[in-house]
Amino acid sequence: MLQPELPASPARRYSVASVTPDSRQALRIRFSVFAQLANIFTTILPILLYLLAGYLLGKRLPKALSRPLIRGITPVVWVILFVIGLESGEAFSSFASGIQVLQQAALYAVTISAVVFICILPLNRRSATAAEDSGGWRSLWYPLKECLIAFGLVMLGAFAYRLHWHEHTVGAVLLNISWWLYALLLLIGLDLAQVAISRSWLAPRVLQIPLRVILGSLLAGVLLSFITGERLAVSLALSSGFGWFSLSGALAGQQLGDIYGSVALLNDLMRELIGLMVVFTCGRNFASSSVGVCGATAMDTTLPFVRKACDYEYVPMAIISGLILTIAAPFFMLFFLSFAR
Repeated sequence: MLQPELPASPARRYSVASVTPDSRQALRIRFSVFAQLANIFTTILPILLYLLAGYLLGKRLPKALSRPLIRGITPVVWVILFVIGLESGEAFSSFASGIQVLQQAALYAVTISAVVFICILPLNRRSATAAEDSGGWRSLWYPLKECLIAFGLVMLGAFAYRLHWHEHTVGAVLLNISWWLYALLLLIGLDLAQVAISRSWLAPRVLQIPLRVILGSLLAGVLLSFITGERLAVSLALSSGFGWFSLSGALAGQQLGDIYGSVALLNDLMRELIGLMVVFTCGRNFASSSVGVCGATAMDTTLPFVRKACDYEYVPMAIISGLILTIAAPFFMLFFLSFAR
């Protein structure tokens, strides 16, 4: 016996009718957004975990044991710089390509530093006390030497590219930049645990410096995208290393390729050099801007110069600014890099 055909339920009618080209496009966009967010989360999570693990370890370990480990930051950075140079060997295979990388890095470094300096200008004020003598140009030798060592290690790695060490099994394991980067983050977390922060250091005026550095760097990234014709996401990623050259070079190299890794590293290396010169020449009258231009290095490499060229009140500002930018750099870079691939 034939059953009478029942009318389609409203839900069924709705589901069939709702499958339109517009709804399919909306579903694709939603899926793409969720996939992008998941990719950002899975990339950032290991960085956050290693920083957190290092911080908790630093709080647990006695200082007698943590200090030797913290001193290991420098050799780990040296290895990372060598590996970045090794992976960027093709970019420096010819004189013309090497000059092109240096020119692009210099354009980024100068533009970002200038925009950041201008963004922080309203916060500058004359110090009530005379600043200490900065010690002359001789006092620049130590940080300048560190920058020259960093540049030399990158060049050494680029030369070692011709020896093809990284193509062997042992070389591929020992020169895996991901593991060295995680080791660096662990040690950075250990180092951050040693910083005792007072409530007065978290005053709004102090926090404005790193916030304006971030804003100025992103504005410079937009401007550089317009000037160079580079994709906006790539330009913003290269602009958000905040002077942490060993991190930015590694992340950009992993996500965008060796040439971009070289540009990111040299950009932030030049930003550190510019920061040193700005503190040395402008620190007395433009202390806040000088601290901002130093970026993440304000809490370590350039801190002695802030103490000498600026008033002592700017030392906590430099530490807090460098600390915030050190934590922010990997998250901003990975966020923009996730849209750049």
